[in-house]
Amino acid sequence: MASDLIRSPTVRLLHARQDHAICLRLAASYRHRIAAGETDQRAAHVWALSNARRWRLVAAELSETR
Repeated sequence: MASDLIRSPTVRLLHARQDHAICLRLAASYRHRIAAGETDQRAAHVWALSNARRWRLVAAELSETR
């Protein structure tokens, strides 16, 4: 990504951690909605969890290279 070339590794790590936290909050929100009976939110919940997992791995990789 062209923007990755401009951002420092520290900023990239910060953004990966922030994106991970956002996805976890989204997953929790979808989980509450599913518990309230909105079963159509299952796909969104799975999407948020998979993205949280991806951002956690990106953050782990970036923190190793520091």
